[in-house]
Amino acid sequence: MVGGRLIAVCVVAVLASPSLAGEPFDGRWAHDAQGCGAENGAMALLVVTPFSVRWREAACAIRTSYRLNDAWNIGARCWSDGATANVPIRLEVRGERLLLDWAGAPAEELRRCP
Repeated sequence: MVGGRLIAVCVVAVLASPSLAGEPFDGRWAHDAQGCGAENGAMALLVVTPFSVRWREAACAIRTSYRLNDAWNIGARCWSDGATANVPIRLEVRGERLLLDWAGAPAEELRRCP
């Protein structure tokens, strides 16, 4: 019985791990090629790594996540303008495009930067 529980705990830990993100979400995403050159929050540049997300002025640490088909659902802790908040984020890959749903704001479609 203990062995079954241990396996169940390991499966849950692996499924909740941010490292499951990897490709195809990692990288830089923007509305257009001009946005891909942005280095600051002035342009809408999304930067995704297995453990963090940066969007506009916000920097976020991924605390929990799970994959469902082509979507990555994230529970993030974000910092922006001196404030901290828990933010739900959903990323959905559609070929070379990404649909970004940030904390219930209208979804935005981004393109992968070269």
